[in-house]
Amino acid sequence: MITMIVMRWIARISIAVLTTVLTAGQEKTDLESFELIWSTLRSEYWDASMAGLDWQAIHEQYLHELKAAKDAEEARAVMSRMMHRLPSSHLAIIPGWAYDRADTPASTPAADQRGNQGGNDVGEGVTGLAAGLIAHRVVVESVDADSGAAKSGVHPGWIIESVDGKSTRDLLRSLGEASLIPDIVEQWLSGPPRSTVNVSFTAAGKAVVRTIERETPPGELAQFGNLPPERIRIEHRKLEDGVGYIRLNLFLDPLLVMPEIERAIEEFRSAPGIVLDLRNNPGGIGAMAMGISGWFVAKDGLRLGTMTSRDSTTNFIINPRLHPYEGRLAILVNAGSASTSEILAQGLRDLGRARIFGTRSAGAALPSNIIELPNGDRFQYPVASYVSMKGKALEGNGVAPDVVVAATIPALLEGRDLPLEAARVWSRQK
Repeated sequence: MITMIVMRWIARISIAVLTTVLTAGQEKTDLESFELIWSTLRSEYWDASMAGLDWQAIHEQYLHELKAAKDAEEARAVMSRMMHRLPSSHLAIIPGWAYDRADTPASTPAADQRGNQGGNDVGEGVTGLAAGLIAHRVVVESVDADSGAAKSGVHPGWIIESVDGKSTRDLLRSLGEASLIPDIVEQWLSGPPRSTVNVSFTAAGKAVVRTIERETPPGELAQFGNLPPERIRIEHRKLEDGVGYIRLNLFLDPLLVMPEIERAIEEFRSAPGIVLDLRNNPGGIGAMAMGISGWFVAKDGLRLGTMTSRDSTTNFIINPRLHPYEGRLAILVNAGSASTSEILAQGLRDLGRARIFGTRSAGAALPSNIIELPNGDRFQYPVASYVSMKGKALEGNGVAPDVVVAATIPALLEGRDLPLEAARVWSRQK
């Protein structure tokens, strides 16, 4: 099961790209890619009715548009418009250049098979600040310790006005898909390690400009199947009040993540409660939700939910560990929590095992596959529907927290994490 990690790459595609006129060979591979996308959806898309659409008529319409495409990006856009006639998440085309990432400084990805230098200024270096949307403004939600942003004095709660002259207000006005904005801004901020970026902020009503040095991001670089490589970050620590805290950014690399979860559970054995922070975690390997749940569920035979494709049904059965943690479990989610994060949170809540804090999750929880196309791009498509143990469809709905609590600019300026505070208070109760 592959997830909406691809949304991050859609954000990167939204950054300026260079295009080239199509050659005859490229026209041929684009046509083959178009036909493969259309036929794969016809035979494998989870809804056999194709959402009531005349799929053959859609083929003819977009084939005509494809033949009129003048460059690689236009061709890719036609294919994207065709597949997005279907009302589902996890439908995406990932350019071939996204897979050329290397763990070395570079200012541009290698050219893809069609001569396209996508993602001009996207590199491996990051500033260490995380952007979010609060009250229709792009805001610094957190700053990594010892990062370039931290060394420049950037503080949570500062409003990001522009990045190297690119206005976040203009971005907010022009982009209809608000969920992509934080990722786009973070890509504006990224670049080669040891390079700098100029960022304009509003800090408590005052204009502030910082030149921030980019640094190699923390975390282990991992790749799964046909997903682009991503960095996995997992941390655990005891908070001042004795509550255990675990944060995971992606459900990938089980050999790294699972032992760390086990170490955390052993360390938190006597803690009054544990907070599992899945904010801005877009998902990953679905089976990892079953494995992680086993550290919090003692009873055999329980499940998180059910996945149903055209020809099969799969139950997400929890495998209890020998000595699971049985204290209070709080899970933090927000609009950036998707797919496997939603499955884990809603599944444990349905079982009465967890209480959810934060804001509604993304509502993008369809299991999907990613295949390589003849033109070198990859194509992600959903192959099954998913409902939680109590029959709740997560797609389009998301996980509604038991306790709705959102970050605010004044609280961030005070150094407060309101969702985490609420979860900690509940976790300490007897």
